[in-house]
Amino acid sequence: MTRFLAIIRVTLLQLIGRRRSIGLLVLAAVPAVILLLVGLNQPDRETEEFFRLGVLPLILGVTVPIIAIILGSSSLGDERTHKTISYLALRPIRREVIAAAKLVAAWLASFLVAGSGAFLAAVALGITVGSWDEMLAIMVATAISTLGFVAVMQVVGYITDRAVVIGLAYLLIWEGIVTGAASAVATTSIWRMGASAYAGIVAGDHWGSALGLEARVVADLEDLLAGVLPGVWGALLKVLGISVVSILALGYLMRDRDLVN
Repeated sequence: MTRFLAIIRVTLLQLIGRRRSIGLLVLAAVPAVILLLVGLNQPDRETEEFFRLGVLPLILGVTVPIIAIILGSSSLGDERTHKTISYLALRPIRREVIAAAKLVAAWLASFLVAGSGAFLAAVALGITVGSWDEMLAIMVATAISTLGFVAVMQVVGYITDRAVVIGLAYLLIWEGIVTGAASAVATTSIWRMGASAYAGIVAGDHWGSALGLEARVVADLEDLLAGVLPGVWGALLKVLGISVVSILALGYLMRDRDLVN
């Protein structure tokens, strides 16, 4: 456990560099700034709708993935590129344990940055419309989406030096176009897993609390999910499954390669 925590601590320090952190924090804050500027100049109902259909997809579908792509691909990718992963390989630690520690560190780093932006967006919503009910939902959604993207990108980052380019292409083509146009594959969208968790808190799992919501709110959530059912636990189980596969895959890949030489 001590070695596991030590890997997490060192990786966090590596990922959250001053220059990198400033740039990613600025990116994370963009949705909050947009919401604040728009919300101060229009009625509350329109601001709430803009939050659900404009700002929330911007957070979960753009800023969160970009942050997770950059930090997730760097957790093991930088070690491989700089040939420092051999120092980890020489320690009597299972490869899966190394992969798990790196995943936890990359998720914590990504959530620290992306979660700050989500928190600011929730604060901006509270300032503009006087409602603070979205805070928990958006933070949970951000945590879930971040974990899913980090788990995928950690494997890609270990395999190739072009992980960020591949990640951005995946974000644009699959997450942005394909899953939005074809509801049959929308359940594979990682950012919609986070959106599903958000809707699960707001409207209840499988719309269990939707009867207590206004029709326009339910319609907004249906547009957001594109056919995916609301559900916190379902979304959480999906990203945990992705994380387990990521750890096992990296454990195999790190054993397959000669890391010491």
